[in-house]
Amino acid sequence: MKFPMPDVEQFFQTLGIKDFVISPTEEQLIISTNINGHYNLWGMDLPNKYPYPLTFQNQLTHGLHYSKTGDFILVGFDRDGDENIQLYALQPCGGNLIPIRKAEGEKHYFSHLTNDGKRLYYTSSVGNATYLNAYCYNLDTQEEELIVEGTDGGIEIMAVSDDEESIIYSKHFSNSNTRAFIRRNEQDISLTPPSEEEHMITEVVFTSDDTVYFTTNYGSDFSYLAKYNLITNEYSKVLELEKEDLTTLKFDKFKNQLYLISTSGVEDRLFVYYLMKEQTSQKACCSRICRP
Repeated sequence: MKFPMPDVEQFFQTLGIKDFVISPTEEQLIISTNINGHYNLWGMDLPNKYPYPLTFQNQLTHGLHYSKTGDFILVGFDRDGDENIQLYALQPCGGNLIPIRKAEGEKHYFSHLTNDGKRLYYTSSVGNATYLNAYCYNLDTQEEELIVEGTDGGIEIMAVSDDEESIIYSKHFSNSNTRAFIRRNEQDISLTPPSEEEHMITEVVFTSDDTVYFTTNYGSDFSYLAKYNLITNEYSKVLELEKEDLTTLKFDKFKNQLYLISTSGVEDRLFVYYLMKEQTSQKACCSRICRP
């Protein structure tokens, strides 16, 4: 029996994973994948690896977050790529989506959910289609508070301290000029010293209520790790790698260490920065590291 050569369309029918999240107990893995031909959320009860469907939206996800209480998942969906992202809550077992922030023709970008799962920080085009506004929404009382009103450049919430006294937001002026500011006690503090020189701030984490680590190329050709102390209002350079851009930054609170990904040519490198020892250790090097 002679079979014809495979059609080129066959090679475009591939499976992909858009996003994933793991429950606080690490017992459930939720992935956004196109197993059924369209992107939906699927769950796996670890260590079992057989997926089961959670949603039937047939839409790409834009942000996926498991509440630390383990009660629900927050997820963003648009409609057929229109980029008007709406935020929904979903039970870990699936079922109906509960609209959390939804408005026709508007955009809602998830930023942060408090540890108790009661307050949602997000950025939205509602009330400010040009520069966006930052809001805090109480899921229990359904009350909303305007945190930052966007002016001069598009804004986005980057991080919120555990005590919620400090909020870091970015202000995007151009593809080579994105600044970050701390909103604290109704005042805005720049993470980098005042400068007319264009620079980028790409990743930000709170390691305590008064300490911020971030990646920036302020005053440099390559991005590096910097620190800002909210008590002393001091900026300092922490880690700079020769001819490498630090592009990704994650904080491990349990181990008190930072995970960093650097880019050098076609290679990505994974580093760990130990906050107590102020030392760095390289953990991996490959042609590409998947960023969370």
